[in-house]
Amino acid sequence: MAMVREVGADGGAPPATVVLVEAGPRVTDIVAVLGRLTGRGEEHCRFLTGRVPVPVLRDVPEEDAEAAVAALRAAGATAEIGWPGGSSGVAGAGSPAGAGSPAGVRTPVRVSDLDRALTQGRERPLPPEVERLLRDVGAPPRLAAHLRLVHDVACELVEWVRQYSPDLVVDREAVLFGAATHDIGKALHVAELSGPGSAHEGAGRALLLARGVAPRLARFAATHGSWTDGAVTMEDLLVSVADKVWKGRRVTELEDLVVDRLAGATGDERWEVFLALDGFLDEVAADADRRLDFHTAFPVARGVGSPAALGPGPGGF
Repeated sequence: MAMVREVGADGGAPPATVVLVEAGPRVTDIVAVLGRLTGRGEEHCRFLTGRVPVPVLRDVPEEDAEAAVAALRAAGATAEIGWPGGSSGVAGAGSPAGAGSPAGVRTPVRVSDLDRALTQGRERPLPPEVERLLRDVGAPPRLAAHLRLVHDVACELVEWVRQYSPDLVVDREAVLFGAATHDIGKALHVAELSGPGSAHEGAGRALLLARGVAPRLARFAATHGSWTDGAVTMEDLLVSVADKVWKGRRVTELEDLVVDRLAGATGDERWEVFLALDGFLDEVAADADRRLDFHTAFPVARGVGSPAALGPGPGGF
């Protein structure tokens, strides 16, 4: 039962949001129901069950929302319908709305902009440790959205490289972690989310190191903006490419360095490698408008309940 119907603009009921409040003990069943409702894969649905309360369907007709809630409750979950304004009534799994609350009072479920940035959209979820870090530092929602977009493109890019050059050794974990955290310093230098600046680079690396991240993984926060250093690795290049092409930007100098590495590994003619990489990046860039819409849908400012400023923490952050 995928929710695909559009809500009309004829003065009818406003569109509704389905909020998964608690997954309950039957997680496998809930994952299966979420897959049917949303059309998403098992990995994404299982990720959602661990991030409750979380919106799982948005802007659907009320009758579809009611059907989705019923399906989730039948599988043992606690789920409710939310409305514009960010609240939902919480009821126990399979119980009437408000049951167990004094005088049937409905408890509001508030879904923050950061929650939405981390869970909405078709992009893959960030690694759990990165999501925890973003929540710990009260990351601006737009930063979380940006990191998800770059991480998702990096996943595609690493897989393409693996298929094109199976013998080329690439540290996939490092690339994906680097893509997921490359701009973490902008949690400290928020102005650089909407304007120029490179202060976030060194600050991001220091922030990650202070929280126990290994140097080989923390380095991307400082290296993603430059690729001319002689010590730059293939992993650094892939993170930098993902950080550009997600929004449709193509940087010839950067892509040429990737072509050189691939040509050296495969023995193919450089022009052959160029055509292959260029075609793949064209496909990725074709979806840039959708990604940009997702990116700009989230505010730069931190939501209510997030730290107003990131004061000193471990290692001075």
